[in-house]
Amino acid sequence: MKKSNLGYVLVLIAALMWGTIGIFVNGISALGVSSQSMAAFRLLSGAVLMAPVLAFIGCQGGAREGKASGPMALFKASPKELVPCALLGIIGLATANTLYYECMGEVGMSTASVLLYTSPVFGVVLGRVLYREDVTPNKLVAIVFNIVGCVLAVTSGDLSGFHFSAWGVVSGVIAGLCGALLAVFSRMATKTLHPLAVTFWGFVFGGCFMAVLSAPWSDVAAAMSPQLILLFAGFGFIPTALAYIFYMQGLSMDLETSKVPVVASFETVATVLVGIGIYAEPAGAIKVLGIVLVLMSILIMNTDFSKLRNSEFVGHVVESMTFKPNAWWTEKSQDMDLFRERTGIALEPTVQESPWYFVR
Repeated sequence: MKKSNLGYVLVLIAALMWGTIGIFVNGISALGVSSQSMAAFRLLSGAVLMAPVLAFIGCQGGAREGKASGPMALFKASPKELVPCALLGIIGLATANTLYYECMGEVGMSTASVLLYTSPVFGVVLGRVLYREDVTPNKLVAIVFNIVGCVLAVTSGDLSGFHFSAWGVVSGVIAGLCGALLAVFSRMATKTLHPLAVTFWGFVFGGCFMAVLSAPWSDVAAAMSPQLILLFAGFGFIPTALAYIFYMQGLSMDLETSKVPVVASFETVATVLVGIGIYAEPAGAIKVLGIVLVLMSILIMNTDFSKLRNSEFVGHVVESMTFKPNAWWTEKSQDMDLFRERTGIALEPTVQESPWYFVR
C-alpha cells in the first residue's frame, strides 16, 4: 500500500475510535463530572497511559536517529521541538474543546456541531496557504458533501433546534479552525519528534492548560468511585491515547493538510452508528443519507480523477458504451447477408443510405 494511503487509513481508524467518545461521556456525566473537567482529565489520563508506552519503545531503540536508546529517550525534546507540541495541545486540543463547550452552551448541541464542521474548509485554506496544496474541484465537491452529510447525520434534517448567538457562532467557527490547526501543528511536530512523543507532549500541554482553566480537582473528587476510575481509564485509552497514536502516525506519512479533516470526519459516522447500535437512537432515511454523503466525501477527496479517467479500465468502459454507427451498420449488414444465405430471402432497408434505419 502506498505510504500516504496507509496514513489516511490510520486517520480513519483514529476517527472510528473518536466515535466512541459518547459512551464514556455519558457514563462520566451521569456521575456528576462537568464537561470541562472531563476534557482536562481525558488529556491528563491519556498522558499517564502514554508514558509507559514511550518508555518501552525508547528501550527498544525507537528513538530518533543518532539518539541513544533508553526509557527516557523518547521523552527528550528541545524547547524548539516542544513549541509545535505546545501549540498542538493548547490550541488544537484544549482551546478547541473549550470553545466547543462554550458554543454548545450558547447555541445548543445541533448548531455547535454544524459550526464545528467548518473544519474541512479551514483545512483546504491552510493547506493552500502553508503548503501550496492544490484546491481541486474534487476537494471542493468533497467539502460540500462532507458538510451537508455531517449536518444531516447529526440533525436528521431537523433544523428547528437551531439558535443564533454572536458569541456562539464565533466560538463554534474558531473551534473548527482549531480543529484544522491540529493537523498543521501535528505535521510540524512529527518532522523532528517521534509521533508517540508528539502525542504525549500534546496531552501534557493540553491537559495542564485545561486543568488551569477548569480547576477540575474538587469536581472529580466529589464524584470519585471505582466506576469513575474505570471510565476515565477507558476514556484516556481508547478515544484518546490509542486514537491519537494512530492519528499522529498517519500524519507523519506526508498527508495533505486539506484532506485530513475530511477523512477525520468519519468520527461523525462512527458516533451516529454508536448512537443507533448502543442507545437505540432512530435511524431514519435522512440520517442514512448523511452517512452516505460523508463516506462519499472521503472517497471523492482521496480519488485522483485524472488518473482514473486515463486508466485502462475506464477506457474499456467508455469504449463499450460508445455507439459507433459505421461498425454497427457493418455488423448489421453481415447479419443480413448471413440471413439471405441461409433462407434465400433478401432484406433491404427502406432508406438505403441511412445507417440509422434499424434503430428508428
